[in-house]
Amino acid sequence: MKHEYNKLVRDKIPDIIRESGRSCDYKILSDAEVLDALKDKLIEKANIFAERPSEDEISDIYELIDAIVEKFDYEPMHIDYLKLQNKESKGTYSGNTFLISADDGN
Repeated sequence: MKHEYNKLVRDKIPDIIRESGRSCDYKILSDAEVLDALKDKLIEKANIFAERPSEDEISDIYELIDAIVEKFDYEPMHIDYLKLQNKESKGTYSGNTFLISADDGN
């Protein structure tokens, strides 16, 4: 029985499928196509983590973030700088702060 996936997978997945005695169809995405596929995959993995938190899912998310930084041609050191800037100006998520409401100023 053939299953349709139509999603970005790690590079070795087609080899793993073939080594198990099964067959698969895949293509190599263009640089333009992979940008949307990476965003979709990040949402998929975030949803999986939301349902079943695990270190394995976090490792996939880290791998995806690395690929996004590379494919979107972001500078890793600049990302670190922005992270530090946000930490200093807005704080971190370690304080467990949950905003319920805020006045709109009027």
